[in-house]
Parts: sequence; structure tokens; C-alpha cells
Amino acid sequence: MKNINRFLSNAVFLLVAGTLQAAVKTGGPFSYKPPAAGGEEMVWYLVDWGDGTWTPTSHGLAKFSPRFSKVWKKSGRFQLKPRAITLSGRNIPLKGRSVDVTGTALSDEDSLIGFTRSSDPYPKRDRYIPQNITLKFDQVEAVDAVILERDRTDPFPESFCIEISTDGGRVWNDIPAASWNHFPDPGKNKVLIPLHGVMCDALRIVSYCTPPIDDRRFALRLGEIQMLRGERLFDFDADPETVADWNNMWLSFGSAENEVLHHFDGWWPTDRPDEGGLLGIGSTIWALWNSMKLSWMDDPYSKGYFERTVNTYPQNEEGLMGVAGDGFLHLGHSKHYVTPAVFISGISHWTLMHRNFEFLQTKDAVTGVSLIEKLRKAMRYQLETMEGKTGVLTIHDPEHDGSASGLSGNYWDGWRFGYQSAYANMLFFQSLEWMARLEEALGNADKSAEYRALRPLVKKRYNELFWNEETGRFAGWISKEGVMADCGFTFVNLEAIACGIATEEHAEQVLRWLDGSRTVKGDTSIGDDIYFWKVAPRANTLDAAVNDGMFWENWTMQVGPGTVGEYGGQIQNGGHIFYVSHYDLMSRLRTRGITDAMRRMEVILEEFHKDQLHRKPCNWHGVTHVEGILREFPESGLVPLFYLTGIFGLEPMGNGLIIAPKLPEKWTFAGVNEYWFAGKKFSIRIQRELEVPETEDECITVPVFGKWLLTPQGEVRRVD
Repeated sequence: MKNINRFLSNAVFLLVAGTLQAAVKTGGPFSYKPPAAGGEEMVWYLVDWGDGTWTPTSHGLAKFSPRFSKVWKKSGRFQLKPRAITLSGRNIPLKGRSVDVTGTALSDEDSLIGFTRSSDPYPKRDRYIPQNITLKFDQVEAVDAVILERDRTDPFPESFCIEISTDGGRVWNDIPAASWNHFPDPGKNKVLIPLHGVMCDALRIVSYCTPPIDDRRFALRLGEIQMLRGERLFDFDADPETVADWNNMWLSFGSAENEVLHHFDGWWPTDRPDEGGLLGIGSTIWALWNSMKLSWMDDPYSKGYFERTVNTYPQNEEGLMGVAGDGFLHLGHSKHYVTPAVFISGISHWTLMHRNFEFLQTKDAVTGVSLIEKLRKAMRYQLETMEGKTGVLTIHDPEHDGSASGLSGNYWDGWRFGYQSAYANMLFFQSLEWMARLEEALGNADKSAEYRALRPLVKKRYNELFWNEETGRFAGWISKEGVMADCGFTFVNLEAIACGIATEEHAEQVLRWLDGSRTVKGDTSIGDDIYFWKVAPRANTLDAAVNDGMFWENWTMQVGPGTVGEYGGQIQNGGHIFYVSHYDLMSRLRTRGITDAMRRMEVILEEFHKDQLHRKPCNWHGVTHVEGILREFPESGLVPLFYLTGIFGLEPMGNGLIIAPKLPEKWTFAGVNEYWFAGKKFSIRIQRELEVPETEDECITVPVFGKWLLTPQGEVRRVD
């Protein structure tokens, strides 16, 4: 996986903001961050490397600058000339530097992709008639970069974009980051456009404003085009379209490498009309999701950002965690009493993946308290202050009592989750296991056993307290007054099944409700309508306006007919948030097996194929919070991650990494070609008709049956 940040990990030098710090060799990694252009306009950046190649970026805010990466192919002294081009066409030269490269010359010949090229041979008399040059491959390929050259006689296009197809050209989708206006004439330079391993069997360069070739005619003409082959990250023997779409879904919502990033940084949201996938969000609430997405990737920049950020989260004297580095109130409104659980789970997961236990000794810059102390204090807060040791976590804050005047208190901030919250107890249950694994890894067997011993009681009480016999599903919470809030919260029920707190009987009842094989009387959405959005179930199946909206907190919007929050027009009230599908898939895998899970995944992939899920529709009031896929939803990347969490069953433990394969029936193998664990790069493969595991260097192959442990030393043994 050749992402822009990967090069930092093995770099023999780093060039930042024009300052040369060391030397580089051919074939070695190189990273460069030019100075920011400044000003108010949107810009895109371009570097002339001085070796006959240019590299452009997507556009973003001029007060930020991108990180470029390059692998040098020849030696010499090269003058780097960066520039910024504004969206109005202003060309801004920026300060560059020279770099000395040593070593033998290298060639791209072995990585070139063959293709058939076609284009419209006839020029147009209207420059605004779109024209394209189409490249078709013999098979689906992972494309690391496309290299364009100017035609010998006709001008290079000032305006063009790149589109891909995974089905031979029936459906075309754009690459969000590969679109330019006011592109300067490269002359004899080659334009190298990084595509980060996007998978396709056809690619086309499209111009919607073609250059003139004479006084009357306009045409898109290019010289030689080269395609550089990358490596498939997820490699399996389903049909090529499925392989391509699954990989591209991760590229969009997991690594977000081909998305437009206004800060040139995947940790910061991009606004309309450019919003897309995102890498992460530096809030406590995202700690576990961030770790699930990033801990297995070789991304030093994001690793540093995550580790710096998590130790800025404040903690009060009792042990409650803040929602982010700037305080305890979510958007200045309310506390989130799930923060201790998410903090514990996220840091434990991250540490068990990296196996760098010194990280736990890093200290909070304000309080001087170490990370491990904060984790243990957060657990004590759950056990003692919130009474988790009784088997039920209880929120005693009168502002969060779950009543008709209570405040919202978790990620789903439209709902009055409080007092005894099914959502909070579910996360508490998970945090007990994660903390047990961490204490086991630290050699504290007694503490590990103590946390695990409590989990059966928590599970028992959860199924007794929150199960609604009348509806056959889990409620969201029970107020201090004893009122059970049940609006058909799909996100509560599915994560409860996925994490194992639901009994098998309850899990099956929930899935029968969601699949429409049984109907809950009085629900607003029933049957097939529950999956109205195709890619995920509605967040709730009973309108929030029920009972005069007593379960909904109107601090951001009202619910009810004709309002902004009307059912079906708001992500938390009849809309959806995409990440829930990860827990949907994991629930089906856990309860019914891989075949049922894959039926759901096939629907998601079919929808992704249409438009790569770059969807953000408006409701009747012009508000776009209807489908929660893009922008502030980096957790969308959990859905393609099912490939690793579900099919491979990869999960860090106290003594290593569990591999619990669940290979789909029609597949003979599945592989992930770059997976980082314990500071080492592995290639992991599941192979049908294999009886014993095989290891060769960092290449691990296991049979489709059983449960296997990959130790931090790289050994594999069966553990079931």
C-alpha cells in the first residue's frame, strides 16, 4: 500500500517546509512538505522535481500545504520548484530547495500496465463538449500512478479529471482528488499523478473544457501515457468487480487517500461540495474506531497524531474523561458518560496492536499523569462511581437521568440516553475485555481475571434489564423514573450482538425484526423499509416524535411532521449512519455465519459500485444530515474493514494477534498484503485445502478452519 505517509517510516531524510535535513538514494523514500501559499483562495499544489517529472495535488485551503512523496529513479542534484495554483488561475511560485540523490538508476518498466487506448479522433467546434482518452486493461489492476505527457504539437489540457471503471466501462466514477483547472503547460516534463492503488479495469482522462488546436477546433490530445502497477491490499478470488469495489471502498473511507482534503490532512473534515471519506477524528468518542482503522497501517504521521492527541483528553478527579482535548462538554452542551469505556477500549486496542508498552508511560502535558494511570482511573470510575461492579452501569448525573428533560450523553446526541443506558453498558462490557487483555499483556493476571470475571454478570443483567419482551429487541435506556425508551434503535441492537453481550436467542430475534420476518406493532418503519437506505438500516424504526418527542432532545432540531428532524429526513431519526453496517455484518457473522453476512455485504458493494457512496442528499428543508457517510463520519471506514475483522477475524489479544478465519463459501483464498502488527509488516493469507499454517519470512498462511495466534515474535500456533 503505497500511501503518501508510508514513506516517512523508513525515510533516510525528511524535507519539511523547504528545509533539507539529510540525503537520499534512488529507490528510497522521500517526503517533502512545501510552504503554504497563504491567502483566502482554494489552491492546489504542484512540484517540479527537477528530474523531468511534475506531481500535482488536489485542492484545499491555501493556509495549509500537503505532504508530497517521491521515489527517485536517477541520481544527481535536483532543484525542487513548488507552486500553488488558485482556483481562479493565479500561479504562485513557492520557495524550493535542492536535493542530492545518489545511487544507480532505476526503471519503471517492470511495473508498467498494458492497455488499449482509444479516443474520439475528430476535434469539436465547441470546447465545452466533453472529450476523453480511455485506457482499457486486460484485467482489474491496482493503479499506483498515471503518467501523462504533452502531445508533440497540440496543447496540454488546462482542465481535466480522471475517472475509473471496475466493470469495463459500463459505470464510471471520478477520483475526487484527481481533478484540475488551470493546469500549466508541462512542456517536456512528465506529469505523474498518484492514484494510491485504486483498482479498475478501465481509466479515462476527461476534459470538460478542451484546449484549442487551431482557430476553430478543440480537442483533447496527449502524448505517451504510462500506468504504474500498485499492489492489491485486499486480495481474494471473488469476481474482479467485487475485488475492485471492496478495495476502493477502503481507499475512499479507510485511508481516504484519493479524497479531497481541504487541510491536506485526513484528520480534518472537508466541506461541501468536496466532502468525502476521512481518516479519523481526534475526539475521545472516536478513540476505538480510530485504532481499528489505523493501528494496522504503516502511517507514521497518523500514528504520531493519534498518540499525541489521546493524552490530551482531560480527566476529572473521579475519572470521567472529557470528550476531546478542549473539555468535557460535547459542542459546549453535555457530558458523554461513555468516554471512559471508549478511551479504555481505544488505547488498549492501539497498544496491543503496536506492542509498545512504553507508550502507556507517556504523561499528560497538563497534569503529568501517565496514560496507564488514566486508563486505570477511568476503569475505577466505571466500576465504583458508575456502579459497574454491580453488573449495571448507572449515570447519576441529574442532567442525564434519561427523562423528558434529560440531556443527550453519547455519540448519538439527538437522543436522551441517560441513567441506565444500554449503549453505555454495552461499551462498558467491551471495555472490561479490552482492559483485561491489556493487563494480561502487562503481566497483571489477577486484574485481568477480575475484569473478565465481571463480564458474565454484566451480560446477564443487560439481557434482563434492557430487553423489551413486547418488541423483541433491546431498548435504548431506562430513565430514573423507570421509563423504558425503545424507538427501535438499530445501532444499539446490532452493536450489542456484535460485541457478544446479547444472548443467542435475543440476537436471532433482533435479526428477524431487522430482516422483516417479524413485525413490531406500532413501528414507523417495518419490513423492507427498515433497509430503505440499502447500505445500512434506518437508525431507528419508531419515529422520535412518539410520546410528544419525550425521548428526543431538541437542542439541535425539533422532530415531527414538517420539521427539520422529520422521520426519514434526519440521520438519527429514520436516516442512517453508515458505520452501523460494520456491526450489522459482525452481528450476522456471529449469529448466522458468513453466508448471511456476505448477503448484506453484497448489497452494500452493489450500492458502492453505482457512485462510490459519495452521497449527501438534502431533506425537504435543504439540510444534508440525512445519510451519515461523508465528512465527519470517518467511521464509515469500518464497513470495508469487515474484510479484516470479520473474514479474517483479526483481533489483538494480550499475547498476540488472533486470526479466526470465516472464508466465504465461494472463495478459495483471501489475503491482506500489508498488515502491521507489533512493529512488523506481515502478509496474511487464508487458504482453503491447507491443513497446517505456513510461514515464510513475514508471509503467514493459515487454514480456513480453527483459531490461530500470531505472536509478536512472528510465530503461529493454533489456540482453539
